[in-house]
Amino acid sequence: MTRKANQKRDPRDVPNYTLPEAARWLGLASNTLRVWLRGQDYRTQSGKKHALPVVHPAGEGPLGLSFWNLVECSVLATIRKEHAVSLQKVRSALAYVGKELGMKRPLIEQEFITDGVGLFVDRYGKLIDASRQGQLAMREILSAGLTRIERDEEGLAARLFPWRSDPREPRVVAVDPRIAFGQPILASTRVPIEVVFDRFRAGDTISHLAEDYGVEQSKIEDLVRKWFGPAAA
Repeated sequence: MTRKANQKRDPRDVPNYTLPEAARWLGLASNTLRVWLRGQDYRTQSGKKHALPVVHPAGEGPLGLSFWNLVECSVLATIRKEHAVSLQKVRSALAYVGKELGMKRPLIEQEFITDGVGLFVDRYGKLIDASRQGQLAMREILSAGLTRIERDEEGLAARLFPWRSDPREPRVVAVDPRIAFGQPILASTRVPIEVVFDRFRAGDTISHLAEDYGVEQSKIEDLVRKWFGPAAA
């Protein structure tokens, strides 16, 4: 890609993250994310086949993932929470949604919230033979996951609030390509969470950190409880 072409590329679609970073921030196993991004070989009676990726990385090097890739994988994580992910069936359902809505990457666009969720749930539910109750549960959790995304005036994903155990949990961490070079920050501030972790490791108390950053103490407590340690290593 030429420099001129790169300048025209939306910064949200520029490779900026490694696979291990993305997995850590999204609370996913690296192997799971690798399958979503690179596909997976599997054996059938007729021989070995390859399942294609569900999400296509923005680049080919170590820093291969873009902000929009993070958003796509975050939405997929909400699907994984309710049902075991089958690449073939998820891909088929997303292809159906993309065709119906006339878009190549529905997970990063506003229309997926308004029209695509219903289409996806209906298509995916039929593929996995989900009950009506199961489809309602899927729609609820997927809709909750989509509230973790803030969008620009054109309806494209502009900020992501990753979650740890439930997409309905408080927004503690944000990823914004315009702040801190796209590294995770303490929500409602411009402070990278790694800075908070470093200070906590050095002995700063939760109350002291909350006072310094002008946030509720519960937000620091939540950050330390859910994100500090192995998840932040």
